[in-house]
Amino acid sequence: MIHGRRSSVRPAFLGAVLVCCALLGPPSGAVAGGEKPDAAVSRGSAAVLYLRALLDTAALGAPATYARLGLQAGAVVQTFYAQRGFEPAWTDASAGWSSPAREAVQLLGRAREFGLRPATYGHSLLVALPDSLAAATTTDARSRQLATFELRLTDALLRYAAHLRAGQLDARTLQPVPLGGEAARQATAALEQALAAATLAPALLQGQPRSFTYRQVQQAWSQQLAVTDSLGLTGNEADFRRVAVNLERLRWETPAADTGEVALVNIPAFRLQILKNGRVVQSHRVVVGKPETPTPTLSSRLIVFVTAPDWRVPYSIAVREILPQLQDDPSFLYDNHYRLYDARGRLVNPWHVPWRTVTPETFPYTIRQTAGRHNALGNIVFYFSNQHSVFLHDTPARSLFQRPQRALSHGCVRVEKPLALATYLLRRENQQAALTSVRRSIAQREKCRFDLAQGLPLQIRYYTCQADNGRLQFYADVYCQDEPLLAALFGR
Repeated sequence: MIHGRRSSVRPAFLGAVLVCCALLGPPSGAVAGGEKPDAAVSRGSAAVLYLRALLDTAALGAPATYARLGLQAGAVVQTFYAQRGFEPAWTDASAGWSSPAREAVQLLGRAREFGLRPATYGHSLLVALPDSLAAATTTDARSRQLATFELRLTDALLRYAAHLRAGQLDARTLQPVPLGGEAARQATAALEQALAAATLAPALLQGQPRSFTYRQVQQAWSQQLAVTDSLGLTGNEADFRRVAVNLERLRWETPAADTGEVALVNIPAFRLQILKNGRVVQSHRVVVGKPETPTPTLSSRLIVFVTAPDWRVPYSIAVREILPQLQDDPSFLYDNHYRLYDARGRLVNPWHVPWRTVTPETFPYTIRQTAGRHNALGNIVFYFSNQHSVFLHDTPARSLFQRPQRALSHGCVRVEKPLALATYLLRRENQQAALTSVRRSIAQREKCRFDLAQGLPLQIRYYTCQADNGRLQFYADVYCQDEPLLAALFGR
């Protein structure tokens, strides 16, 4: 049925349109795909004529026509039917929904399994078709109901396919993404392929992201829902919303985001995992940035690591944290293995500097920390290209890895057992022989660089939900990044 005010002249108007269609061909606005004007009429199908009439935008214009039909992706629906000569895809004059249509409506009802909501796709209305047809008192009313439900189901499935593939929101603005352009072409192709398949649901679901993390979360959530349903429960709404937020994030990523082999740092989990061919082959605890100095999300490639590094203290840390210490006691530098240099790279005696007159705006020095276990970078630092000047590194404060909450750094990622990571990187490039040099460099505090010919893809991500061994794990929203997404998806 069509919601909203229905014109009292609608039946007469539609009858007139059908007569005109039969005698003279369709209205000029009815065909969006370039079909010959009389191609659909020659089929002699009343269903074709009803669909052409409903989608005719000549009288009201496209926006008003689609709004009256309850279509959110009206232009894409128009194109879909124009390409198939306005033949129905889902309805039959005698049976109502076809078998693929019943499967499609059932799939829409399963939307929560994929972090979506059935109401977004008008599921409750679509399941009411049999009752609506039973209430129809004339053939004309029945035909109108069938045509309207036909269009609503197509509209729902096109949006469903697009949301499964790439999400509902723009990742930058968090605004709903209207269906158009390449996304519309992909959704239409997915729907056509599903219609041609032996079973519709598996074919349509193939459009989901194939990344390891997405598959693990979605499957674990689906299993959790199945268990709660079997117990007669409705499922935890808070859990659903957190899963929905994270599946949305995962859909924003590139199609092959973490297939093959990748080092994945999940900030809220405080963990680095090496994933290979769909399984975790190595795992490390990590320390990430504090909320006020957050670790950025990014994609890059581990290309080199350095053993026994010295550390050039970033300017922001030098003036915020070290300068006050120097103003109290210049020996702080030597006590902590730091050295002070002027703008020309010459060593400066900190006792000869009038520190009380130095401000953050006038600080002209560079501070470096010598190599060794005391060094803030520890024994190894791993570099990758990025615009944020962050990296992975060891740390002398290894007791921090025992804390459950590890958002403690200035933005870089501190890695537990960094030698195991270095060993993995060398072995995958058949450079096992270099391990001796790694250990010698660390023992002798002699800086050494190790370049990786292949490198390892690296992703730093923000997921407050992941799955381990088929079970969902939820993590604290340490940077409060879930809140705006929850508001955009579900309202405040």
